[in-house]
Amino acid sequence: MDWEQLPGEVRTTIADRFGPIEHVTCMPGGLTASASVRLHTLGGDLFVKALPEGAPSAPLYQREQHVNPVLPSAVPSPRMLWGGHRAGWLVLVFQHIETTRPVDLSPRSPDVPALIETVQVLGETLTPNPGAQVPPVADNVAFLLGRADRLLADPPADLPLLDEYAAARRGLRLEALAGDTLLHADLHEGNLLTAPGRMHVIDWGLACHGAAWVEIALLIPRLILAGHTPEQAEDLAARIPVWNAAPFEAVTGLAAVWSLFREFVARYGPEHIRASRAAAAAAGRAWMAYRGSYSRIS
Repeated sequence: MDWEQLPGEVRTTIADRFGPIEHVTCMPGGLTASASVRLHTLGGDLFVKALPEGAPSAPLYQREQHVNPVLPSAVPSPRMLWGGHRAGWLVLVFQHIETTRPVDLSPRSPDVPALIETVQVLGETLTPNPGAQVPPVADNVAFLLGRADRLLADPPADLPLLDEYAAARRGLRLEALAGDTLLHADLHEGNLLTAPGRMHVIDWGLACHGAAWVEIALLIPRLILAGHTPEQAEDLAARIPVWNAAPFEAVTGLAAVWSLFREFVARYGPEHIRASRAAAAAAGRAWMAYRGSYSRIS
């Protein structure tokens, strides 16, 4: 959506708070934003995202609105400068982070060690939860479980690793994911920004609390999708000490549910995202196969 299509009350509120708007640049909005723009003002650049209050993704914006203000200064994330409701819209205004290129999580990219360092900082800084009123990670996983269980209840004939998926799903105990770390729970290239000297984490709409290792487990299939082998991805994870205490069965169960959810969407989801979810499902499947192989060896 173009900036000029937003309600006039929204545009006026931002101009009144931050000064005259000299120029507007449309930005990628991902899967949730109706409006996503960079505003050039006399006081500096802003990033604004907004959507109607009744939109399906509005609860994610509300969660981010509650989380951002309690993030400690050590957390590398753009600060929200204002969030509110105007003319039936939920509007979030952030510091704009100037970037020169997209994040690259492929093997040998300098962004990979920067990401691992960032994840360790998140785990250390956000334990205990600094006060964000967010649901437990089990609530996030329950949404994935719904789709995963539907797929397992009536599996397609061509679903790979069916027995392995079913066994891992049976072994998953949601209480094993519990903890007092504030988790981002959706780290991938689209939710990371590179800036001189620092990687920034954006879009906290899925934030929740749980065991610190869960953040790393949810990142591993993203690394595989970016080109790492499962072994390489787990070796990277092992650089973060908390990962080495993660319970094997819980990690494998979470890997199965993550993958099955994407298998489901790749088959039955909206046409325009099926291909990307199929690629993600393949990454998760590779991770599942790897974990199965070394569990048999051990």
